[in-house]
Amino acid sequence: MLSTGAAVLVQVAPLSASGASSSPTTIAVSQNKTWGPTLTLKNGDTLYRLTADSKNTSVCTSKCATIWFPVLLAKGQKKPVGDGVSKLGSFSRAGGSKQVTYEGIPLYTFSKDKKPGQVNGNVKNSWGQWWSINPKNPLSAPKKSGGSGGTTTTTSGGGIAY
Repeated sequence: MLSTGAAVLVQVAPLSASGASSSPTTIAVSQNKTWGPTLTLKNGDTLYRLTADSKNTSVCTSKCATIWFPVLLAKGQKKPVGDGVSKLGSFSRAGGSKQVTYEGIPLYTFSKDKKPGQVNGNVKNSWGQWWSINPKNPLSAPKKSGGSGGTTTTTSGGGIAY
């Protein structure tokens, strides 16, 4: 169990380090084989929203933020970059970091997504319901596009196996 916790902490450090880099945070739309158009980081990492969040406000703090990583602006970056995406913004989190939003929706990545294109985070857990984001309908639950195969996965039954 401790090694799992250590793995999570190791993943948090690179995220924070990337937030301090000069490489700008860039949001794109990727075509996912299972879920259709999905917001991602430039590298293909799937972005999620927490339905308990309100516009420009995150309720994911402490332990939550060690599993669901807030997408942050890079150090010195004034606004997020959209690669085929508009309606991006940011707000200040406790501690002063700037979390990226889409239409005011706070954005996160998920620690259980191990490679770009994976969607393991369409789940409900103790923090609430998490969904990947279709930019055409960001406040709705994602719908499977009917594609088969691919590397995309999701947990069944709405839970996370730790």
